[in-house]
Amino acid sequence: MKATPQLQRALRSAVGPSFAASSSRSLATSLPRTLSPSLHRPLTAPKHDFAPLRTFSSTTHRRQDRYEEYTDTPEGYTKSSSSKSSKPWYRSPTTLVLGFIPIFTFGLGYWQIKRLKWKVSLIEELEDKLSQDPLRLPRNINIDVLPQFDFRLVSVKGTFDHSRTMFVGPRVRDGVMGYHVVVPLSRSEGGGMILINRGFVDEKQIEGSGEERRLKRQAMRGGEEEFVALLPRIYPANTFTPNNVPEKGSWFHVNPSQMAEWASRKAGVEALSLTNEGTDSYTPSAGVAESVKSMLGSKEERVLPVYLEQVFDGNVGEAATRVAQGIPVGRAATIELRNQHAVYAATWFSLSACTAVMFGLLVRRGRS
Repeated sequence: MKATPQLQRALRSAVGPSFAASSSRSLATSLPRTLSPSLHRPLTAPKHDFAPLRTFSSTTHRRQDRYEEYTDTPEGYTKSSSSKSSKPWYRSPTTLVLGFIPIFTFGLGYWQIKRLKWKVSLIEELEDKLSQDPLRLPRNINIDVLPQFDFRLVSVKGTFDHSRTMFVGPRVRDGVMGYHVVVPLSRSEGGGMILINRGFVDEKQIEGSGEERRLKRQAMRGGEEEFVALLPRIYPANTFTPNNVPEKGSWFHVNPSQMAEWASRKAGVEALSLTNEGTDSYTPSAGVAESVKSMLGSKEERVLPVYLEQVFDGNVGEAATRVAQGIPVGRAATIELRNQHAVYAATWFSLSACTAVMFGLLVRRGRS
């Protein structure tokens, strides 16, 4: 291949005529091997063998089709040919639940109002009973009518039998661990013995163990006493309260029938049972003359399932002194009933109002 005129003129001007002539001849022989392919090759785009584009997944096409169908439909944004139609706003679970809550909570608030009226009426009834003069227990007690005299004050006179003392607990009073002392009482007017809860005593003032536990204070072991007691309402023990174990002297809750049976058996006799008419089914107490009883040497040591709580009308200082001395402290002649129904009603009504407002906002947004 010969050097082009332009190349010869460039070499001649740069190195001189003689050197350019020789150089042009050498370049003419060497350049074709290097430059000629690139200089004379036609300017065409290079050909590359690329693999055809492969679809990553079929989901892309489906989503694209869905989008095209979704946007091209006359319904606009409310319907798509490839997806299910949406439910109305008023049929969504959130709307249904939020619409039910105001009704439910309003019903609970109304129920608490009814409970409040009942509790206020009960408190007034109990306060009226406590304001009445104490009753005298009859010689023959009808067990069936006792519930009618719940929370009535009773005047009692008799002698305690501390050999059959029961300790119910443990209980806590003003940070002091102790027990309630339940002792059978032989009434001065005769008839069966009854159970008296003398009150709270510090556990440090109890000696012995099991069935042989006794109070340390000697002054509490004899003599006739007269006092006022309250006929309480007996409630069954809850699920978490252990069962009583009379054989071990373990009393966790008050059970008049069980206590009367144990106290009677402790004295070597059977528990005193009453008929529906309120008469003693035990023969010496069923009308037999006192002279016959004396001849037989009979002693009424059977215990009725009648449970009273001795009343203490002193102040806090006197109560603390009695506890320190080991003397039982009875209950106060008051009724302490929790009355939080007004608070509960206000809570439920407030919740009902708040959820009703939320439901209204949801309905308004759903319709717009």
